Amino acid sequence: MSHPRQHFPFATYEYKRSDPCVTPHDCTQYHFYYIHSGQCDYDQGEHSVRWGRGDMIITNGITPYNPKEEPGWDCVQTRFSFDPQLASVFDPYFCTDSPLKPFIELRNHRIRLSEEQIADCENILQRINHFYEEEEKAFYNRFLMAFYDLLMFISNLSREAMENSPRISAEKERNVQKMIAFIENYYMEDVTLEQMEAELHMSKYYLTRMFREMTGMTIFDYLRHRRIKQAKLLFYYRKDSTVTDVCYQVGYNNLAHFSRVFKKQVGMSPDQYRREQSALS
Repeated sequence: MSHPRQHFPFATYEYKRSDPCVTPHDCTQYHFYYIHSGQCDYDQGEHSVRWGRGDMIITNGITPYNPKEEPGWDCVQTRFSFDPQLASVFDPYFCTDSPLKPFIELRNHRIRLSEEQIADCENILQRINHFYEEEEKAFYNRFLMAFYDLLMFISNLSREAMENSPRISAEKERNVQKMIAFIENYYMEDVTLEQMEAELHMSKYYLTRMFREMTGMTIFDYLRHRRIKQAKLLFYYRKDSTVTDVCYQVGYNNLAHFSRVFKKQVGMSPDQYRREQSALS
């Protein structure tokens, strides 16, 4: 279920959702995933990863995770994204360390929970959802405490991984976020390394090397994934759009090329995908 709550800090929120639910990826948000049951495949950069029951995944948003919408999807998961500035609401005297430290230092991290940890995690998520679903703002503080409990739960489970994690330059992360923001602003146009070089005042050779180092994919792989994700969203939300309309709206100027890229990434042609989405309405 998904309900907007203006006074809650989640940018996106789904509790115990059983479908892939393609949503726009926001590199400025931190992301959380938890698998309640079943298993599912996600594209992580250039690689495919399989998650199963008891897997908890945290990311700092730089590397996008895209669900692979395959027949027989059998996965129930909770996922949400939130602004890193959320940490500022917690009293520094109450928090001896940043509750977001695992997101900052580990960047993309999977934790496989034991049965006891699964019970603890699902209890916390149930409490978060209970307070999130309440209409009254009076429940906001109780929601924050439940959410803080989840962050501390993650922090405790991540302590060893953080001790062994190599340190990544904060400047590199900021630069990659600038590159992703550039792509977000211009993905519907022709994007070139020369444009990015001029806009960000960094060598295109440095940009390409740094982007792959930090995200695990090339700049143009990321651009392709972003365009196809947007195409899927347009087919879902604008069911009267034609394949040609969507092709041009997401930055392609050749319909045949768009169709090839879409089929390679999604597993079906854009026209097949469009018909499937129309049938759901």
